[in-house]
Amino acid sequence: MGGVRCRGAGRFHGRGARRPDPVPDPRHANESETEDDLIWPILSHLGWNASLRQQKLSAAGRADVPDGLLFTDAAAKTRAVGLAEGPARYAIGAALVESKRWRRPLDRASGRSGEALAPSTQMLRYLRRADDLTDGGLRWGMLTNGAQWRLYYQGARSVAEQFFEIDLPAALGLPGPDDAPLLLSEADRRRACRLFAVFFGRTAFLPDPADGRTLHQRAMQGARYFEDRVAANLSKLVFEQVFPDLARAIAAAAPDAALPEVRDAALVLLYRLLFILYAEDRGLLPVHDARYVKVGLRRGVREDVGRRKDRGETFSDTAARYWNALADLCRVIDRGDSAFGLPPYNGGLFDEARTPLLARVRLSNRVMADVIDALSFERPSGPAAQAERRYINYRSLSVQQLGSIYERLLEYETVREDGGIVVRPNVFARKGVRQLLHAGRPGRPHPGRNRRPAGATKAGRVSYRGYRL
Repeated sequence: MGGVRCRGAGRFHGRGARRPDPVPDPRHANESETEDDLIWPILSHLGWNASLRQQKLSAAGRADVPDGLLFTDAAAKTRAVGLAEGPARYAIGAALVESKRWRRPLDRASGRSGEALAPSTQMLRYLRRADDLTDGGLRWGMLTNGAQWRLYYQGARSVAEQFFEIDLPAALGLPGPDDAPLLLSEADRRRACRLFAVFFGRTAFLPDPADGRTLHQRAMQGARYFEDRVAANLSKLVFEQVFPDLARAIAAAAPDAALPEVRDAALVLLYRLLFILYAEDRGLLPVHDARYVKVGLRRGVREDVGRRKDRGETFSDTAARYWNALADLCRVIDRGDSAFGLPPYNGGLFDEARTPLLARVRLSNRVMADVIDALSFERPSGPAAQAERRYINYRSLSVQQLGSIYERLLEYETVREDGGIVVRPNVFARKGVRQLLHAGRPGRPHPGRNRRPAGATKAGRVSYRGYRL
């Protein structure tokens, strides 16, 4: 954490350390009970002892009334109380709070009476209004259902996607939904508790006297640098190694397949992998649920490949365990399987019928290990080349960055040259086709050139919204 001291983290984890005072079983608590018996006591443990509840954002109506407004100290709260309820009070606050009943879904309507709006949508509205009404004076918001705790920042590149989240029961070693065991190591639990105490704690919102920046501001600067570097490195790997390797391996496994079909299959396979890695790292797939671990990629494939690569092991050119594991997971994601805690995703990306070539090939452990390793671990360069490789966390990447890679891949073609398979840019894919379309001519693809896979538009752009990243 770059030297940040984690005051208060021991209250949430550790042998002999004190957790928040016992509260009634939250599983049957309503919103008010969850808020009073769990959420606000936890906020108090995090140092938030100055707050106001149910403050209207604007003077008229009750459409915008967050559950709480946090202040960094009692003096700030006293100044706020002396002002009329509304934007002036929020301008003095450090963060607004929106709390929901225990484990209420945060990204969708629950179907219960009075819960027609997704809590995340509600938080985005509150933050947007607070930012406008206070001229940028308040830009932070906490959203929680008692279990999941999210920290939103209105100044993020994508406020809806780029939030910080901690699963508190998982950090404390408590069971997950439906009492399923959550698999976090002791070290991971301690780290999660420290992160929770640091980033949600009051002191993270205080400016450092040395440079005037808060801990959050310093962390975001470092994160942006890391995000841009990871995105650039990943893009380079995809174009120079991963996509060409997949195309060659599929062509070798299906020598009778037409090259446009090979190219489309390689593209879909690559994006299935990227989707899964992104969804696992973002928590969109239940990676800490013991049921999912049996079929997921993180433990059984990704970490296994990393360990074996670090030990310099040889991977089989005959066996296809990693391929079979990926194929099983793709079917589970497409169709859903309650045995693994997964509903059907129905996005089209994992539909076997759309890419029949992938259903009849089988890539070896060596091929899949090289691809998964390249997509999962960052290779140090220069003087640090001998240092330990770093895990690529796809949570650091945005949908737009992954979509940009996909769009650029649409400009590549697969051809045979000198007896081998070559992946290269297709000069007609973007510039030529766009010029033809702009001139009003029909613009047919060059004979033998690769067609775009389903979802791509005539102008060379692709709709990846259907993949539900």
